[in-house]
Parts: sequence; structure tokens; C-alpha cells
Amino acid sequence: MQKIIILLVGFLCAEVLWATPAKQPTMAVLPFQLSPVIDTMSIGEMRVTRTMAEREFSNQLIEFLAKSRKFNMLSRTQIGKVMDENRLTESEWALPGQIEMMAKLLVADYLVTGVINRLETAAVSQNIAITGETRPRLVTTFKIQFQILQSSTGKIVLADQVINKLRSDEVRRDIPALERRYWTAADYKDLLFTRTATEVGNAILAGIYPIKVNKVSNNEVILNRGSGAGIEVGQYYLVLKQGEAITDVDTGELLGGAEIQVGMIEVMSVATKLSRAKIISGARHIGIGDICRLQKTIRGGTDAAYPRVMPGW
Repeated sequence: MQKIIILLVGFLCAEVLWATPAKQPTMAVLPFQLSPVIDTMSIGEMRVTRTMAEREFSNQLIEFLAKSRKFNMLSRTQIGKVMDENRLTESEWALPGQIEMMAKLLVADYLVTGVINRLETAAVSQNIAITGETRPRLVTTFKIQFQILQSSTGKIVLADQVINKLRSDEVRRDIPALERRYWTAADYKDLLFTRTATEVGNAILAGIYPIKVNKVSNNEVILNRGSGAGIEVGQYYLVLKQGEAITDVDTGELLGGAEIQVGMIEVMSVATKLSRAKIISGARHIGIGDICRLQKTIRGGTDAAYPRVMPGW
């Protein structure tokens, strides 16, 4: 009887543990600071204010990371409340030594900060061979440097930069003319901010929670990443196994581990919380828990029609 009771208790405990999801780490994205050397910014005919650039980009990044379901994201309202309670301005927390304090005040496991170094539009001449005409082509450049601080250790776990260029001819090619028919400069700004936030968000996820193989079935795999978090149909991913851990010979700090390529997959469908991919190579070696890193994206569809919808675009 005693053995039966012990077995039942053990079974119930296991069931509770299995049903309880793992606690998500908390992440706070502070408003990205605009470099003081930047004076005025514009995209096409639209002037982008300092507040718009700093807050809107941060909001898009928060939205992207929330869709990944990997973090408990603090809202701008929660961050603003903490800053107000401690009488901190957005310029004060960016001072040396203040970032660690902000992580503790926010009770966040990870703190993301960054600087917008460039946001500018330039006209580049483009020669048309058939007609002999010279057409101006607009190129908008968005450069961001960012870092992630782990509050428990006070260490920077990732520091990187992203440079995104939005070209007028690229927009005409990728987005159908009917869709762009009533676009204004604000739509081009939204597209640039969304693309850049996606790239920064993917870099953050790859550094902390890379895409992994969740299930292997015949010639397919299930990935633990769904829609809205950077994964798209047609993308190719290298599949990697984690090798031996590497430590610093001087400090003993864990530097990471070697990654050994075992195959390649192509994303075939994307659902809300997961994705399906076809195994291109390495079917015998790909296993559950293997890391997937983006290789390249195949563009689909035909080229969009070329009528312009606003001056310069």
C-alpha cells in the first residue's frame, strides 16, 4: 500500500511539473537614444523627430520580441513608471554606470539598450541604358548599435550593430504597385523601422534563444519559432550541433561552444507558434535540440510593376 501511495504521489508531481511551463526571463527594452551628432532627419518628404525615432523603434522591437514568446516583455508604461518613481530622465539612465541600476530597478533579467547612429536619405543617380535617361534613386540608411545586459551578472552578453538600407528601386520590386498606390512617406518609414527592428530582434534571439529543432519526422522538422518573429517561408537555415564548450584560459569564463554543421533545411510553412521545414541535406544527422541559423532567403513572385506613387519613390 505504501509503495502504491508513493508511486501515485510521484506520478502527480511529475504531471504537475510537466504541465507547468518554464518561467520566461523578463526583458526590458529602453528607448534607443539618438546620437547627439544627428541634427535633422528625413525620409522622402517626411521629417522624423527625435522622439519619433527613439520611441517608435523601441516599440517595434518590443512587439517583435513579444511575438517570439521567449521573454516576458516589460511595456513602455511599466518602464516609464519606474523612471518617474526614481526621477530619472531618458538621458540620465544612459550615463555610464546607470544601465546596471536600471536593470535592478526594473527587476529585469535582460536589459536592451541602443543608439541610433544614422538615419538619413541620399539621392543616387541611376542611368537607364535603354532610354539614356538619368533617374534619381533614393537610399535611406538606418544604423543602430545595441547591447544586452544580463542583470544577474552585470555582463554584456551581446553587443552588435545593424545597418539597414531601404532603396526606392528595391521597394518597387518587392511590393506590388497596387499595394503602394496610396503610400505616403510615413509608410516607407514604417517599412524601414520594421525591417530594422526585425533584424535587431533576430540578432537578440539568436544570441540568447536561437531557433531549434523541436521534432524530426521523416524528411521534415518542426522548429520552435512561429509567425511574427522573423521566420518566413522560403528561408534556408543551416542546422548545427553544439560541440565542446570553450573556456577562456586566463579567466575560466565560458566563451561558448563550437558549432558543427550537420545539415540544411528550407522553411515550408509558418504557424503561430511553430514552423515546418523540409530537410535539404543531413537527414541522418539532424536531431532534436539542434540549432538553426539563417543562411539565405529566396525571393518569390514576379517583379512588381514600376509606376511611382510619390516623388522620388
